[in-house]
Amino acid sequence: MSTVKAHALALAALLAPLAFAAPAAAQAEDNEFDKSTDDVLSADQQTKDESKQGDKMPGEKDKAPEPEPPSDMFDTFEKDGQRYNFVGLRFRNLIVPQFMINLFADGGASVNVFTFGPEFSTRKDGLEIDLALSYADYSMDEFLFKGKSDGDDAYEIVSSDMKLLYFTADLLYEIPLDKEKGRFSILIGGGVGLGVVFGDLKRNQAYPRDITDIDGEDVTKWEKCPGVGFGNADPGSGNTFCDDSNDHYGGYDEPSWANGGSKPNVFPWISIPQISFRYKPMKHLQARLDTGFSISGFFIGASAGYGL
Repeated sequence: MSTVKAHALALAALLAPLAFAAPAAAQAEDNEFDKSTDDVLSADQQTKDESKQGDKMPGEKDKAPEPEPPSDMFDTFEKDGQRYNFVGLRFRNLIVPQFMINLFADGGASVNVFTFGPEFSTRKDGLEIDLALSYADYSMDEFLFKGKSDGDDAYEIVSSDMKLLYFTADLLYEIPLDKEKGRFSILIGGGVGLGVVFGDLKRNQAYPRDITDIDGEDVTKWEKCPGVGFGNADPGSGNTFCDDSNDHYGGYDEPSWANGGSKPNVFPWISIPQISFRYKPMKHLQARLDTGFSISGFFIGASAGYGL
């Protein structure tokens, strides 16, 4: 073999690996490009999937919504040291019995006085104060009336359309019946107040239709005196009915204290004892039943209030 041919074969042997390596490298680069493209597309799809799922990890289940805290509207327990206020309405029936009137005078009649108005209640640590503004109707049909020491000739036929506006305050101590929930309580105490009087008190001297049947309880057995000197003499005292001891004729209207009369301008309210039963079905709602004794008579009543 010649020298030239030997050199050619040697050169071919060196270039052969390079010739095969170039296509392999190109193919590898193509594979790497294809792989990078697939990875990008896969990452984009994963991002889209995660955006649909939110922040949840793959395979993570939806969490159940947390339950809302229970409402405390039925929590009626009252804590120590905390004040509770309520506003509402009060109604009472004041019973003025005739026997109480007869302690100081003769005649009269039992009467029901209905009172109602707004009420504000506040309590803390078992001590309750009830402030009320109440309208009271003291209207009365005609009845007989005279002083305790006067004779039968002093009877007058009296009627009233007087009204009172009471400002009162009740101070009550609470005795809980169910300490754990505080729904039922007994309250014991009393009240004070003052009533402003307005309206008329009519008075007229009277004489019996039958002088032999003098009944100080039945007003239908009497007539109003039209003037002085009308009627017979009282068999007991010898005094004449329809005398000139006063001018109570023709629908006489009794003046107030301020004008020298006997009709009061103000009237006190004192109630001792007072016993109440309170029911509190909800946190912001309460009802109360009241009963007691006042200087005007017995009373029973009810009230309802909304918590502030």
